[in-house]
Parts: sequence; C-alpha cells; structure tokens
Amino acid sequence: MAKRKSGIKSMKLIAIKKECYAITGVATTPELKKKYATLCKGREFRKRKTWEYVLRTLRADGEWIGIRISDIEQLATKEPQGANSIPGMLTFHPDRIEMDKAANNDD
Repeated sequence: MAKRKSGIKSMKLIAIKKECYAITGVATTPELKKKYATLCKGREFRKRKTWEYVLRTLRADGEWIGIRISDIEQLATKEPQGANSIPGMLTFHPDRIEMDKAANNDD
C-alpha cells in the first residue's frame, strides 16, 4: 500500500507557482526574482524543490508582526544611506533623566 503525499508534496508544480505568485502579488518568475531578490538569490527555479522552499518560506514568513517580506526586500535593495548621511547633533534634554528613572521602576 503506497503512502499518500500531503501538503506541498501533494501539490502540482503549477499550483505551487500560482500560490507563490498570489502571495507575492507578481505574475512571472522574473518579477518574483526582482521583488524578492534576497529570497530568490542563488535559487534554481527549474527545480521543484526551489519552488517548494519559496512557498514554505512565504507561507511561514509572509507576514511577521505586520511587517511583510516585500517591505524588507525593498529596504535591502535600496542603497545603504548610512555611509553618506551626516549624523545630526546630539542634544541633552533634562527631562530624559526623569524618563529613565521612571522606566527603571516600570515592571
């Protein structure tokens, strides 16, 4: 008696692709690679195993505390601004001491 596959293993490849596209809001693999550069980096999309991994990741990590993977992806693809930005001056606020004391007693 053969065991029946369940979950992603039982899905047809076309269904896996369509679900990945639906979750990410894209229509093609090149768009998926562009929008999710970090997730897709170094992956061979001619293999079913890659699609299964992407779908599992999107299902598990698609949204975390209101932050979507696509938001993180967009930030990762932007040029780092830390090296070019000029830090602002630090200013001392006397009420900060009272805020810190209050925070220490905030159990």
